[in-house]
Amino acid sequence: MKNIVALSPMYTEDSNNLKKASLNSPYELNRFNAKWNVPEEFRTAVIAVYGEDIYAEIVAEQCNLTLTKPDDNWLSQISEEFIKRKISYGQLKDFVNEENIFLKCSDFKSFKAGVFDKVTNIKGFDSLDLNISVFTSEVVEWELEVRCFVLNKEIKTYSSYWRNSTLDTDLLSITEQKELFEFFKNFIQQYAETLPKAVVLDFVIIKGKGWALIEANPAWCSGLYACDAEKALEVIIESCIKN
Repeated sequence: MKNIVALSPMYTEDSNNLKKASLNSPYELNRFNAKWNVPEEFRTAVIAVYGEDIYAEIVAEQCNLTLTKPDDNWLSQISEEFIKRKISYGQLKDFVNEENIFLKCSDFKSFKAGVFDKVTNIKGFDSLDLNISVFTSEVVEWELEVRCFVLNKEIKTYSSYWRNSTLDTDLLSITEQKELFEFFKNFIQQYAETLPKAVVLDFVIIKGKGWALIEANPAWCSGLYACDAEKALEVIIESCIKN
């Protein structure tokens, strides 16, 4: 039996591309069934998982996997040299009176991240647990956003995904590519030891400030955009540890 990567039963362009990329690889990508249940006879063969975060966590428990990810407060520990904006981390109740801020829940589940003129305007605010952990950031203007699948301190594949408030996966210019890799090199030299060996890093050009880190995400639930699926699959597999 091949080593298996469990795919979410939800068909997406990303999961379809990963499935195609695996056809000539030593890995079998299997959706199993719609009940988020890996049959007992396959569980020892499952070495990784890819899909929505809740799905991945359920499968990881069934198949004895550790899903690597950055620490919840990791971004708040990064020097302003690399983030180029003020970021805070704490409980939602600490920021209830803040206005005009970007707010994101650290567990990705409780509410959709965004810019809020008032924190109490979060959809469903009255039902939220005020003790959940969140990030806040001053509001800045993104000019270009780029996703990078990183393994062992190296960008294995990358793709733009947003340019001037529009979805855009076109190739970077030669200058943009050079600047991105130089920025990444300086960043990873300083912070590699604080991250899993396999991770997704998002970078941005902030208007008036230049290149900056947006955030770090787990590879096992990150979208591919126009990244090379075969190379992204390598990072995804390495982001899961078989216990």
